Amino acid sequence: MTPQSKWLYASALIMVVGCTPKKNPKFTPSSDTAQEVVVAAEPTAETKPADNTGDATPKVTPLEAKTPTEAQRDAKTFLALSEEEPMHGLKHGEEQMKVVCGKIANMPNLATNAILQKFCVQNMRPKSLIELQTILGLQIVDPTLTTRGDNGTGGNPAFAVQGHSSSLVGRFVSAINPRVLLMSASAVGNVDPNFAIFGFVRGEQFAEIILNSPTGPEFFLAGFKQACNSKPEGCKPGELLTPAIETGWTEFSLYHEDEIKNSIVDCRQCHQSNGPGTPKLLRMQELQNPWTHFFRDNTAGINLINDYYAAHGTDEVYGGIPGPMIRASDPANLEDTVRENGSNTQPNEFQTSTIQSEVENSSPNQPEDNTIPGQSATWDALFARVLTGEMIPVPYHDVKVTEPTLLQKFTKQYQDFKAGLVSMDKFEDHRNVLRTDQKQLGDMGFAVAPEMTPQQTLTLACSQCHNSRLDPAVSRSKFNVNLASMANAAAEIDIAISRIKLGYSPERLKAEGVKIVSPMGQPVSMEKGEHLLTMPPRRFKQLTDTQIDALVKFLEEQKKPVPK
Repeated sequence: MTPQSKWLYASALIMVVGCTPKKNPKFTPSSDTAQEVVVAAEPTAETKPADNTGDATPKVTPLEAKTPTEAQRDAKTFLALSEEEPMHGLKHGEEQMKVVCGKIANMPNLATNAILQKFCVQNMRPKSLIELQTILGLQIVDPTLTTRGDNGTGGNPAFAVQGHSSSLVGRFVSAINPRVLLMSASAVGNVDPNFAIFGFVRGEQFAEIILNSPTGPEFFLAGFKQACNSKPEGCKPGELLTPAIETGWTEFSLYHEDEIKNSIVDCRQCHQSNGPGTPKLLRMQELQNPWTHFFRDNTAGINLINDYYAAHGTDEVYGGIPGPMIRASDPANLEDTVRENGSNTQPNEFQTSTIQSEVENSSPNQPEDNTIPGQSATWDALFARVLTGEMIPVPYHDVKVTEPTLLQKFTKQYQDFKAGLVSMDKFEDHRNVLRTDQKQLGDMGFAVAPEMTPQQTLTLACSQCHNSRLDPAVSRSKFNVNLASMANAAAEIDIAISRIKLGYSPERLKAEGVKIVSPMGQPVSMEKGEHLLTMPPRRFKQLTDTQIDALVKFLEEQKKPVPK
């Protein structure tokens, strides 16, 4: 992973936002669970910023990064900003807490919410994942309840674990880096006006939160920082993908969905995909048994559980869930929560039983051995709707999304890390465990298959964030994959092309004359697609250089006037 840059592109055309990570003390679950939730202290005479008016000691002015003037930069020069910091540009810490709490106070449906009162009235500021779960009322209180039948009992929240996801964090989810979802046990199979749902995957310095309200669900991101955020090189994979990320937070921020609607971490593109004024959904595309990509011990999900335990063992707390409890994951509880709380009908629902049966019949070694991908006509029909731009990406057709050789490599790495044979500094990014074939990555929703036309590439890569259903108040609505609908098409296409080219490999960027620089003008090295303004964002889709060439050529042709 390259160093995480902290500078905003000089002429950002959309509002982009971000947080980053830390070097943590040794993770000890017992001490973590015993910690009290930290309450933010009111400023004192010692902690308030000094008022230097009339003070003999001159005020120290921090060094400010100067944005190059128009004469100093061109359309091919970008200030470095990594998509590893997706909330860069928003306020953060106590400054952001004042903003969000002021907003909440003026929202009748949230002003008296008991959970939000903890943040905004009691000034609670979590220093770890478990502390955040405690504030939400979603912490594990009885770790002895380790069977699926115990899930959501004994004062514990209900929970489910995913080995693949089409969500905001889907690109980073696998059996060895799963996404955990915890929910109020009172909402399982019942209408619950006060439910909370929590989502988290390692590698991201935020957690997803849904709080119910009298007018329906409200969505939040809880951002945090770690000690490694303050290091010049930023946070390394070992600080993001091990228990280190779950404790020792140095800063906490809360964002309401409205504040991030114009960013790459927008909640509404999935949960309100039909646009402003339409009902918001609790999304669960794999709504029915066998819940293909969820951990469950009596479905094909047992293969995901086995892959997880092979790497992590049973002695590690992951996402606030003690190791022995991971196998108790039960997506049926999530299904019952979603169905009973207003989202019984899912657009483009993944027909789990039919698809899994078709895949297993087409590839007899599925799901234990995913060397040869399976096929499903039912899945193909769902993907056809994605290809028109009317639906968000559909989950992968097979149970496993991992490349067998990479899974073996990263499983061994994690085992060695736990044994003290791999240091935090040498830990490699095991999010790179996914299949490497471009067609298979395309089927997962994280790439575009080679056989797609430039028009199809545009739709698959960009329609989720740039469509006619978008809130017209957000700046990214200026570009629309329905090119004819844009008021200033040629100019918007030019902007899009410049950002699409940011997805080139470093070698092609150099050949194209595209420069990524620090505020002081020094060249900055970034991985392919790492720049935060890359279109499409790397977390959603990554195009090959050949696909970028074809897409740029296609868009240039669309700028030409239609002959009369």
